[in-house]
Amino acid sequence: MEDNLGTILLELDTLARVTHEDFEKQFWNNYIKYLEQYNDILKRLQALGYFKNEKFIEPVPEGQRAYMHVGFSSAETAKLREVVNSSNILLGKLKMQTPLETRPRQTSGFLERIEHLCSRFHIVACQLQRRRENRNTLKIDDEYDVQDLFHALLSVDFDDIRTEEWTPSYAGGSSRMDFVLRKENVVIETKMTRKGLDAKQLGEDLLIDIAKYKNYQYCKTLVCFAYDPEGRIQNPRGLEQDLQRATTDVKVIVFIRPTGE
Repeated sequence: MEDNLGTILLELDTLARVTHEDFEKQFWNNYIKYLEQYNDILKRLQALGYFKNEKFIEPVPEGQRAYMHVGFSSAETAKLREVVNSSNILLGKLKMQTPLETRPRQTSGFLERIEHLCSRFHIVACQLQRRRENRNTLKIDDEYDVQDLFHALLSVDFDDIRTEEWTPSYAGGSSRMDFVLRKENVVIETKMTRKGLDAKQLGEDLLIDIAKYKNYQYCKTLVCFAYDPEGRIQNPRGLEQDLQRATTDVKVIVFIRPTGE
């Protein structure tokens, strides 16, 4: 699909936001990925004839990286700051080049909408407990409660939400998917951490889901939302990255919320 300024603007705006959030939280793990995303965006802009004099961000030299790649060196943390600053500067310049009528709304990307829903889920769940005059409400005790609230929130942005779809046969059986967005070719699985469902088990469950869904015609992207209100997952961002690299058959996106950071 041919690039346009509106699409690139949305990607750059997202990059500027998430890199800033990671830097504020002193979470350095994704700096290489962000660096590559920035350079890719700049390359595409230059292919359209813009910002020919802007320089690409150079990677951290091997000798300045953390020893044995354990932890992060001062050069690596500084590199994330460089990506944050460069993304915001380029974003400001690009906005000046993009007519208002061609700019996409922030809600235009369905994956961004799903991510926003996941990130706000815990806030909504907590707010439901603060009803006036102690009226009955939905308390999130298990995965069925998570599914009920998630379904209600999905209905704000999506019209066709399937909940009765079955996976193709796998290992001699099938299972029902939590949510299928056919128009978007997205399958969403919701989970809730508990005793017995820790990081290791969550990873194993998702690998099984990936194997089941890779032959399903409406699954080009598998989104896994893991609700972790008690903070059982000690390194949520690291686990997200590990699981998202688990396959090349389908695009896998994992959101563990709240992060506890």
